[in-house]
Amino acid sequence: MMYQENILEHYKAPHNHGRMENATTHNHGYNPLCGDEIDLYLIIENNVVKDVKFYGRGCAISQSSASMLTDRIKGK
Repeated sequence: MMYQENILEHYKAPHNHGRMENATTHNHGYNPLCGDEIDLYLIIENNVVKDVKFYGRGCAISQSSASMLTDRIKGK
């Protein structure tokens, strides 16, 4: 049950959600099987992720995993 609650929390209030105009790199992902889409924006300086945002649409798993991913890679 704990995993389900964590997924729903990230889906309802995603972290690092939005677009970034000054990103040093941007990638777009699309899953043709289900229609989920994600844009990932990063600012990378000296091989460190200084800032990251994502924007997309899709299921709870897709959106919450993007939120969790951005939390994990910031500063790495």
